[in-house]
Amino acid sequence: MSTSRENDNYVVGSGPADTAGIEAGEEYWTPERRAAALPVPLPQEPAAAQARQTTQPKPSGKAGHTPAGHNGTARAQRDSGNGDADPVLNPLAYPYTTCGKLFFTQNGGNFAGSAAFIAPNVLLTAGHCVFGNGNWSTNLAFFPSYPSRANTDPAFRFDYNSVAAWTAWTQRGDRAFDYGMVWFDSAPGNRVGWLGLLWNAATAGRLWDAVGYPATPSPPFDGNKMDEALGMVQTSSTPGTIGLSNDNMEHGSSGGPWITDFNGSARQYANGLQSFHINDGDTVEYGPYFTQDVKGLLDWISDPAHRSLVRA
Repeated sequence: MSTSRENDNYVVGSGPADTAGIEAGEEYWTPERRAAALPVPLPQEPAAAQARQTTQPKPSGKAGHTPAGHNGTARAQRDSGNGDADPVLNPLAYPYTTCGKLFFTQNGGNFAGSAAFIAPNVLLTAGHCVFGNGNWSTNLAFFPSYPSRANTDPAFRFDYNSVAAWTAWTQRGDRAFDYGMVWFDSAPGNRVGWLGLLWNAATAGRLWDAVGYPATPSPPFDGNKMDEALGMVQTSSTPGTIGLSNDNMEHGSSGGPWITDFNGSARQYANGLQSFHINDGDTVEYGPYFTQDVKGLLDWISDPAHRSLVRA
């Protein structure tokens, strides 16, 4: 079912959730484990790679989108900043209600990254948050608007049921496909809302709001509050990716959505995400340019027959 630039690229999934040996009824992500989880490192592309490309990807087809789902909260978005990321002023206002902190276990270690809902049952995050070093992540739990909700809030935490990604990521580590999706049977988006998904969009003049949970550089970041950076497109040396200006969010921000508008709407569409950078301390971060393949992954994980498959 591939629509990618590589005809051997197809979607794979983890199958049913793996709790990595945790006994039934035990809550894995205790406050102590959350505090000890490492911010997932934002990968660095070698500086030598910059010679490969200095142009922006071009749309491979007509722009497409899925509808956003407003959850009825007040709408709030910042329209200006100081040139770097700032704390989100109201994480309990849409579209920030769709965003949150993602905790997971990968290859024996506990990590924290960033993510956002793009459908009632589907969370978007970085590919390296769902699959790394040959293994699917386990124990995934999503905390919307972290840490703004009390543990008595019905939307405090949601536990996953399966994950999926393209083999261009799981087998080849292609940065253009460094995104994954997480399925939740409980449809958390019906409580917190969800972003629309936008692909094959023009980049010229576009403003993105990158949202995530960076822990570095520290200061100003500590990984325990939602931050955002407003930026515009920058050229990338890595094929199939784009850069974002004014973005100094690093480790822990992986998977955070880049939110933008479409055809005059408010900013409510995920049109990229935080994936990698060149050097610590940079103010340009990079992510995949979304093509129709991102919709292909959403379609795949939305099919219950596919979610039972286990392939890597």
